[in-house]
Amino acid sequence: MAWMHNLILLSYALYYFFQFLQLQVFHLNVKHIDMNHSDNLISQDFQTGIRHLKKDVWNLANRKHITKVFAEFLHECLIDPVQTKTETALVHFRLATDSPAVYYTFSGEYRAMDYWHLDPNSVVKHVDGKTQPALDVIQFFLDIKETLGVKPLTLSKFIEETYNTLYADAYILAQGRIGAHLLVDAPYTIIEHQMDGHPWATVNKGRIGFSYEDYLDFVPEANKMTTLFWLGVHKSKASYAHTKEYNYERLVQEELGIDLQEEFNAVLFSHDVNPEEYLFLPVHEWQWKHKLTFLFAGDIANQYIIPLGKGNDSYTPQQSIRTFFNTDKPEKLYVKTAISILNTSVYRGLSPAKLSVAPFVTTWVKNKLDTDPVLKRLGFTLLGEVATIGYKHNHYEQVENGPYHYKELLGAIWRESATNYLNEGERIMTMASLLYVDENGKSFTAELIRKSGLTPEAWLKVYLKSYLTPILHIFYQHKFFFSPHGENTILVIQDYVPVRIIIKDFVEEIVLTQDGRNEAPEEAKNILRDIDDEYATLFILSGVFDGVFRYLSNVFQSYVGLDEKIFWQHVAQVIDGYQKDHPEFKERYEKFDLFIPEFIRVCINRVRLLTYGYSEEASIPMPEICGTLINPAAINRKK
Repeated sequence: MAWMHNLILLSYALYYFFQFLQLQVFHLNVKHIDMNHSDNLISQDFQTGIRHLKKDVWNLANRKHITKVFAEFLHECLIDPVQTKTETALVHFRLATDSPAVYYTFSGEYRAMDYWHLDPNSVVKHVDGKTQPALDVIQFFLDIKETLGVKPLTLSKFIEETYNTLYADAYILAQGRIGAHLLVDAPYTIIEHQMDGHPWATVNKGRIGFSYEDYLDFVPEANKMTTLFWLGVHKSKASYAHTKEYNYERLVQEELGIDLQEEFNAVLFSHDVNPEEYLFLPVHEWQWKHKLTFLFAGDIANQYIIPLGKGNDSYTPQQSIRTFFNTDKPEKLYVKTAISILNTSVYRGLSPAKLSVAPFVTTWVKNKLDTDPVLKRLGFTLLGEVATIGYKHNHYEQVENGPYHYKELLGAIWRESATNYLNEGERIMTMASLLYVDENGKSFTAELIRKSGLTPEAWLKVYLKSYLTPILHIFYQHKFFFSPHGENTILVIQDYVPVRIIIKDFVEEIVLTQDGRNEAPEEAKNILRDIDDEYATLFILSGVFDGVFRYLSNVFQSYVGLDEKIFWQHVAQVIDGYQKDHPEFKERYEKFDLFIPEFIRVCINRVRLLTYGYSEEASIPMPEICGTLINPAAINRKK
């Protein structure tokens, strides 16, 4: 089958080659208009960021986005439409607005946990009894602003984030989304770059702070390679933390090599400083241009920060934007940098305080989990954060209760590469890919199942064992939890079947139960968050059931053809099977019951619109609680 794999890779090469040719033809056409006039040259520059903004593409982006908004707003009880008619499973809705003359109609099928699988083509806006030919999702927010009770400042900022998200969605549609039947055979980074963003957050590509040039340079869907910019930072201001395997000498040798180290040292010598007093720190180019040169101007003037130049390796951004994958040498460490843009509700900086303890947390957690025989048998892997550099801003650190993002301006994390944990015949893909549906309505998951040769139920069983079982074991055996959502979870695939998982970005997400806190070493107690036992099960019920399985069960019913009730039966069976295999945790199963009839509904869109808004607090916004959800694992459990 090697010839088929090579053919598929060739198809991707041709796809991106023709994308490149189209871009070049566009530029040539613009130049051909009149290269003798400077205004035409200026026009060419202006065209660069808007060539994907065509009417049909924009209308499609709005239609897809408003459908997502309706689904998530229904789930979070932000809108309350009237059901006008039911045809078997299909329910028709009418949604009133602030004006009696304006309403919306749409149709969909009900799913577990108050989720609706809506038909984008069914969404229609009515004004004065007439249907509108196109949808405008931002106008929809304006149509219901009084009903929602959104404050003017919040609404204005939310509109900005929505425009940015629509801009990105239009770009993705214009360049062409890869068919699911091809994408299942694509390399890791190509799959990563095709993802749609956070499924729960409606403004999932807000990226407040990027210009269109930044967008084209630094977002994953633009498929552009970049290099990292390096600084020399004085040790009196910066601190290096690491696991025992990664002292500073090893890190810079692997990341830079001898020649580049010598070049950077020469730059430091040219500034009449001692290189031994500096650390080499990579930064995001955007962060350097837009934040660091201004906010650290004093430190630059006093040579606490000295620009050194660009590195040699090429990187591509992962979905988180600020984490980079080394395309020249995939086995090398991922690099995560601070970038002070507002994206999916949070400024994407890096806290020096958290950076200083990340390697310790990595060591403590990996020592616990890597020696666990159950997790070893399941092939569970954590990508350790093996080295960090944090740099504190002297003045902002003195502002008590100041906005968090002013204290997270400069730093870097080096994380292990998943490539190094692969066995022969294995490959990796983001778990977010399981939700991918192409423009022809074909599902990535359905294609994986088809090519695996397994039945949907058999494939689902293997997936749930690979994904859910280690999460249950860590919770009940080791008494902590993290956030294994789609973007943080890497699937290890063999013959189109997920056989195990790799978790990244876990250090900052770890939360201890009360027992876990009592058993943790003193150093960890001062670092890690804990939660009252009353809410501990929400990390599975909300974080996994609602945050992952709500969408995946819909994919199985809507695109794979497996009833969601069967999906949830298998979820329940995995939990029951784990509990049967580990009777030693019987008391914990009763205390942290995953089969409670209902659990708290956690909302994230309400936080942005109604609770937190865009105020700049000392800490990141927390999700809001709004009512309860019926537990589908409980009601579909076989006794």
